Amino acid sequence: MPDNLPRKTHMFSAVQVQDSDGTWRVKIVSQREKLDDRAKGIFLAEYSQHGRIGHAAQAAGVTAQTVRRHMEVDQEFGEACVEAEHSYRDRLLEHHQSLVFEGTEKVSYDRNGNIVSTEKIYPIRLIELELKAHDERYRDKKELDVKVSGGVLVAPADVSSIDDWEARFGEGKVIEGEAQEGSDD
Repeated sequence: MPDNLPRKTHMFSAVQVQDSDGTWRVKIVSQREKLDDRAKGIFLAEYSQHGRIGHAAQAAGVTAQTVRRHMEVDQEFGEACVEAEHSYRDRLLEHHQSLVFEGTEKVSYDRNGNIVSTEKIYPIRLIELELKAHDERYRDKKELDVKVSGGVLVAPADVSSIDDWEARFGEGKVIEGEAQEGSDD
């Protein structure tokens, strides 16, 4: 198949097969091709352009499952997929920041098609998101570093009041000590 032709776009076809008992039946079979080097190239180009595995896999004539399986077993292809994803993300961020800093131009015309006015439009929501990403003062959630100290009382669930608990367990053994934070080693 020449490189400039698209890969197969139909995914399934009906094929007649003969069973072991001699009867004929129609079987639906996949027409997708294997993920060869050419298909990998098509996938990577589409994935870096659109950032969607399913869309890129379809353009390459394979399933997303096939692509994911190849990502796991073919380290070089997996690394190329990560690079394509980063390329897409970089393009997306570049476009986002271009809209934030340069805005878009809105042109108004009269009924004769003459330009009446031009206006620079800045996407306020994108500016807000950019601020939240880079300045914690604009974030909705704040992180606090809080230290709490105190004791722990373990009591059975069938105790209805503190007086009831003291009557039943007041003479019990008291264990005193300091709680220590566990390590995450």
